[in-house]
Amino acid sequence: MKTLKNKVKQRFGLFACISVIAFFIVFIVIKKHVLTQNNDAFLISKSGKQGMLSQRITKVMFAIDSDTRLVSPVELVDSLRVFTNEIETSHNILLNQYKQTKGTKRLDSLFDVVDTKLEVLVKCSDSVMSLKSFSLDKHTKAKIKEAELSFLFGMDAIVREYERKSKANFRRVETSFYIIFLVFGLILLGVFIFLWLTNILQLIKKNESLILANERLAKSQFQIKENLEVVQLLKLDLEQKDKFNKIFIEQAAPSISMLDRDMKYIAVSEKWKQVYNMVDIDVVGMSHYDVFPNLTDSRKAQHQKCLEGDIDKCDEGYYVQDDGSVKWYFWDIRPWYLPNGSIGGLLMYSGDITDSKNISIAKDRIEKILRTTNKVVRIGTWELDIKSDKITFSDMSREILKLPDGFQVYGNKSLHLYKDGASRNKIIKSIQHLKKTGEPFDVELEIVNMDGENIWIRDIGQAEFVNGECNKIFGIFQDITYLKKVQNDLLTQNQLLSFAENITMMGHWRYNLIEDIVSWSPNLYLMMEVEVDSMHVDKRTMLEVTHPEDREKVRRHMEKTFRDKEFPSRLIHRIITAKGVVKTIEVLAKIFTDDNNEITEIVGTCQDITHQRIAEIKFRGLLESAPDAMIIVNEDKKIHLVNKQAEKMFGYGAEELLEQEIEILLPNRFVDNFRMYEDNYFSDPKSIGIGEQNELIGRHKNGEEFTVQVSLSPMQTEDGMLVSAAIRDITAQKEAEQKTINANANLKLLAEKLIDKNNQLADFAQITSHNLRAPVSNLNSLVQLYSAAGDSENKQEIFDKFKKVIEHLTITLNTLLEALRVKKEKVSKTKVYFDETLNKTKELLAGHIIESKAKITSDFNAVNSVSCNKIYFESIFLNLVENALKYKSNIEEPIIHIYTEILNDKILLKIQDNGLGIDLKKHRHKIFGLNKVFHRHPEARGVGLFMTKIHVESMGGEILVESAVGEGSTFIVKFNSDYKPDYVTQI
Repeated sequence: MKTLKNKVKQRFGLFACISVIAFFIVFIVIKKHVLTQNNDAFLISKSGKQGMLSQRITKVMFAIDSDTRLVSPVELVDSLRVFTNEIETSHNILLNQYKQTKGTKRLDSLFDVVDTKLEVLVKCSDSVMSLKSFSLDKHTKAKIKEAELSFLFGMDAIVREYERKSKANFRRVETSFYIIFLVFGLILLGVFIFLWLTNILQLIKKNESLILANERLAKSQFQIKENLEVVQLLKLDLEQKDKFNKIFIEQAAPSISMLDRDMKYIAVSEKWKQVYNMVDIDVVGMSHYDVFPNLTDSRKAQHQKCLEGDIDKCDEGYYVQDDGSVKWYFWDIRPWYLPNGSIGGLLMYSGDITDSKNISIAKDRIEKILRTTNKVVRIGTWELDIKSDKITFSDMSREILKLPDGFQVYGNKSLHLYKDGASRNKIIKSIQHLKKTGEPFDVELEIVNMDGENIWIRDIGQAEFVNGECNKIFGIFQDITYLKKVQNDLLTQNQLLSFAENITMMGHWRYNLIEDIVSWSPNLYLMMEVEVDSMHVDKRTMLEVTHPEDREKVRRHMEKTFRDKEFPSRLIHRIITAKGVVKTIEVLAKIFTDDNNEITEIVGTCQDITHQRIAEIKFRGLLESAPDAMIIVNEDKKIHLVNKQAEKMFGYGAEELLEQEIEILLPNRFVDNFRMYEDNYFSDPKSIGIGEQNELIGRHKNGEEFTVQVSLSPMQTEDGMLVSAAIRDITAQKEAEQKTINANANLKLLAEKLIDKNNQLADFAQITSHNLRAPVSNLNSLVQLYSAAGDSENKQEIFDKFKKVIEHLTITLNTLLEALRVKKEKVSKTKVYFDETLNKTKELLAGHIIESKAKITSDFNAVNSVSCNKIYFESIFLNLVENALKYKSNIEEPIIHIYTEILNDKILLKIQDNGLGIDLKKHRHKIFGLNKVFHRHPEARGVGLFMTKIHVESMGGEILVESAVGEGSTFIVKFNSDYKPDYVTQI
């Protein structure tokens, strides 16, 4: 067989060599034909493209000669030059490619014709490109057409000749493939005969020898069969013994399992199946590690030790099941032995102790929680032994009483722990009563611990009786000092609340819908003029005491509250007290709901507003007597009151206007602008003119528009700020004014010029009066310093500062005069520097800085320049630094830090001081208002911050403030100019 195998290998190697050579020959043949086909395709493509290029050249030449051309002659000549160069290049490539192949006479004649016609086309193209008149004569046109047509037909004939040649090549390729397949078939047949025929003959001979061997094997099998019968008898005997062992294991009462050396189950008891929940599963033959796949490697290693003779016992251990739950077991694992003394496997005695373990864990957890709870709520235990008179305290009890370690307390000597008086008497009576009757006591006592501190405890005690005699008293006590303090504080607060309700003639009530219980405060009973708790109150009581004329309104309000689950608004109605007195009350309430959005409780207040109502009626009488339409708006910007004139002017009834936004009276196109005006007015009414008259367009209920004049006046009331609007229809007046304006157009133009001049003068006066105050004040300070200076050197130094201040004062005046010539709505911008402006400001305020000993620091590393109006920029610096000096702290020298930051590509200037600070909770809304001052200072005018805000906002910026009383202020100026680094500016 080995010789046959070697011969097969040799012949197979020869077959592999012949196959490689044949494959190489086939590859060369196929490659040759593929290259031929690619060449034919290239020639066909090039030839076809030549025809298209000749047509383009002809069209371009005729287009140059055409009078209706859409493209300029120069562009056409350029295109003609490109097409001519391309056709010559392609023709040379085609001709060279053709010369490298074996041609035919027909192709030779066709290329001769094409060459001649191409020369004609090229010459005509060159002559056209050299012409300046861009026109062709008839002879040239005919010559071009004839050459183009002949060239086109010639190229078409060449393409067809190449296509015919390509088809012939393809047929040769097909024939070659057939020949190759035939040769390969013959080779395979020869190889089969050469490789396998001889081998088949040799295998036939081997088969004959195998038949003889099989006969000898049959005799041997008969002898083996006889031996197997003996072995089978021995096996039956062994299985009988195993069967008895298995029956013993299966019927054993404990949870026992028997495994072989491969850790596969031989037998398990019914108890084992119940413990491991495998009653319906036959585990015999299964691996222990397949039944319990989550066993750790350490457990598996311990099993191997047991197979070597060790015994493994464990009182409690856990096993993590597939679902993540934990089971607790005990086990005893030991080896079992074969008759020859060798270890046959393992016996496992185990049990499930999960329930008892969980109970133990829960008990430990509860005890831990109890100990923690005792510490949190400060509960301790105590026990008094009547015979020995010893009192035993727990650790928490000893901590509450501050008992030293080892200190023993006796019953007859423990009374000193209870505060003398009511507490001591109460504990004595409670213990005596307990000993006598056995009834437990629960009392609150005030005691004095060992540190002399007075604390409150809640003491609960009970007794143990033996043969009718009390032999032990035990109990717990809790430190309730904090609860007592809270209880006393709550009692005090309730007294204060009751006092406040009494002063404001107010009472509160609560309606618990779950228990259907209504409760009133004592002051509410007093308001109703009845004794406290002298009458039963329920959900119908409030409706019963309501004035008959107001009951329907109250009922509708209640229905809406329960329907919407929200108290709509304050409810004002009349009531009749028990003594028959009619009062007007205002009701406010809060609704509480559960997770299902169902009302569970309503809590509210009732206030007697009878006197306010009388005053309101008087005020309404005055309102109705006004000749103009009057509308009063509350802080919520809702209509609060209207008079009859307003109803008549706008066509709405009072009930239609109340609690509506005033925008309902304006055309829609003015609403957005009006809301901005309204917001500004409510935030700072003085800054935009209190009572200032403004003309608006009103809208009647029917949609008709008319011109009105509005005068606004703010009123501070107990309910907050109200704004009254006096409205007058000036439609007729406006028409008369328009006639006057049309008749005096020239006069109006002159008036506008005068107004513009006056505005400029007013602006100049305002800015001058403010910006010159600081330098003038500084000059006054320098004059005082000059007068107080002793030597000439100090006087000279102060005199030099005089010069600088006067120079800056002159520059300021000149700059302000120049600014008057700039239109108000157009703010010029230049590049200004923070450090230069700060130095200029310090020079202007030199007297104040020296006098106050102020320290001014700066940091402009983030950015040192910004594009803005120079006048406004210097004014901002001057105002903010002067304010920091003016409102300096009374206990420390002023420190002013000025620095810049960049936030979201915006430049921020921050001026920080350690001065008096501003209470922003009170003054934030008016801090930048005109004439608003927040500290008593002889020079305070309330103009500086107003001017600063105007300057910042006129440049599109924003100014903010952060301040706290006694800690100083930080003013933040956010410029509208985006930050650009220097290198970006240079680029």
